Amino acid sequence: MKRLSFFAIILFGVTTGARADLSENAVREVEFNGCRFKISNLHGGELRVSRYSPPKMAFYRFNSNPYTPHTTETSIEFYCDSSKGGKAFSDMGLGRHNGTWYLIPNKSDPGNLLNQKLYVLDNNGLEGAAATDDQTTGDEERRVQGIGFCLTNQKQILCGTSQAVGYVAYPQQSSLPKVLELLKSIKFLEPTE
Repeated sequence: MKRLSFFAIILFGVTTGARADLSENAVREVEFNGCRFKISNLHGGELRVSRYSPPKMAFYRFNSNPYTPHTTETSIEFYCDSSKGGKAFSDMGLGRHNGTWYLIPNKSDPGNLLNQKLYVLDNNGLEGAAATDDQTTGDEERRVQGIGFCLTNQKQILCGTSQAVGYVAYPQQSSLPKVLELLKSIKFLEPTE
């Protein structure tokens, strides 16, 4: 994924303010950089909006199953890409033609499509998609699967990434289904900024 980076982890550590320890099933409104949306806290996670890092971003973190030996703590970085229009989707490796979503091959690693999977996120008046990307190097037991996504209501474009939703070697313990469920809970609201 083009946007997966160590930078997201660093930013998460320095975010302050606008923090909410959400109770299960609570709905939280988030607004930053021209995007405003509601998100359901389906998994008892923690939501933060960066106050000082330009551009502002939101972060959602949860541990999908702390009692399994091969689970990861999942941290999702959200950023508003409304000004980019359709380029936000192509930057994430996602395309749409005649209503059908598809993956755009990475020019620097065209064979990587074998390690990616597309998920359509059209729901609740949203259009969007997500793509997972499996690590292919390093210790096979420690390789992780990441995800990148973009959602739109034709006015706002919200994109994001998570570096690790699970270990490639242990797909049955992945938090991917919970991440997809969380993303499908998002509903855009009219921005006030």
